[in-house]
Amino acid sequence: MFKFGKKVNNKLLSLITLLPKNGEVLDLGSGLGANNIFLAKQGFKIACLDKDKEVIKRLKKAYPNINAVEKDILKFNFQEKKYNLVLALNVLHFFNSKDIKLIINNILRSLKKDGLFYLQVFSTKDSGYNKFLKSAKETEKNTFYSEKMRSFMHFFRKEELIKFFSKNRILEIEEKILKDSHPPRGKHKHAIIRILVRK
Repeated sequence: MFKFGKKVNNKLLSLITLLPKNGEVLDLGSGLGANNIFLAKQGFKIACLDKDKEVIKRLKKAYPNINAVEKDILKFNFQEKKYNLVLALNVLHFFNSKDIKLIINNILRSLKKDGLFYLQVFSTKDSGYNKFLKSAKETEKNTFYSEKMRSFMHFFRKEELIKFFSKNRILEIEEKILKDSHPPRGKHKHAIIRILVRK
């Protein structure tokens, strides 16, 4: 089975310049942990979370200095004012609106003063949106439940994210098309929204 998280997100090079040395980072839905490995090598204290037992086992064995935790995000204990940076890359679109709000509130609470939250999600302009309209049950606006995946899929709008972070400082927000390639789909594209928020 294909595992995500093999590539380092290209935004991290500029993000680390905004962080204190030896800062604390939490990565939600880390997959194989390329981002965590990169950040650990830069001297950051890393905690990562994924519900995939296999990837967490691999990370723990290869990189014991990374605090790799096997857990569902909804069951994770977000400690207050602990992290300088939280990453949630391509993970929050697998939840319904209620849980997305809960997770975002927990993330913001867990950030230190001036901490950063970097989020990447699928937008309603993604080709998958129309596929879900035809093949899955829409449980609420732009949210579907897929029996095949046994999970929700929420497609975001830029305005929705701006509203989520109305009490925070949005440093960057962009909507773009990304090229991707992985089994079983091969080469394809995703419409995504990236947002960087400072607490």
